[in-house]
Amino acid sequence: MFREYIMNKFGSKKGLLSYLRDEFSCRVGLFRQYSRWETPPERLVFVCQGNICRSALAEWVFKNHSDIDAISMGLNTNTGKGANPRLLKIAYESKNIDLSSHKTTSVEDYVPSAGDVFVCMEASHIKAIQSLGYSGPFLLLGSFGKKKTFRINDPYSANDTFMSKTIDDIVYHTVELAKSLKR
Repeated sequence: MFREYIMNKFGSKKGLLSYLRDEFSCRVGLFRQYSRWETPPERLVFVCQGNICRSALAEWVFKNHSDIDAISMGLNTNTGKGANPRLLKIAYESKNIDLSSHKTTSVEDYVPSAGDVFVCMEASHIKAIQSLGYSGPFLLLGSFGKKKTFRINDPYSANDTFMSKTIDDIVYHTVELAKSLKR
């Protein structure tokens, strides 16, 4: 029963531990700068590990709720792959979101543009992008809206319940981000 709770709420035991670490870091103020921006962005760059689940979904949702340009990319992927088949199925069945035309973009194929703001799912993504020489600005997607979370765990190998929860979380936080950027 406890194991099932962890799998449904955090995706895995590692997901729970990562979530707790990031929530603690948030509570002590380490992520404060990742929930606001100085000037409105010209383009949002949604970032996750593989660009087949979280960032792909966030890009789609954002484009349907904002007139600001958006793209997505993965830190550990090859360009041209499709979205995760389980994400495709669950997002379509639960939210009528069609990601069938999504193709991944690798960070190596990312073309920077003036005014880009990186929107990351986890603080570790910010560190990874910084290590590649990009200076931001950076945002954590989960910091938008009343139901804040400073980490959106990867649903790739998690069960369908967690995949559905992640889809709900990304839709909620992405819509809240779009609302906060209304021009």
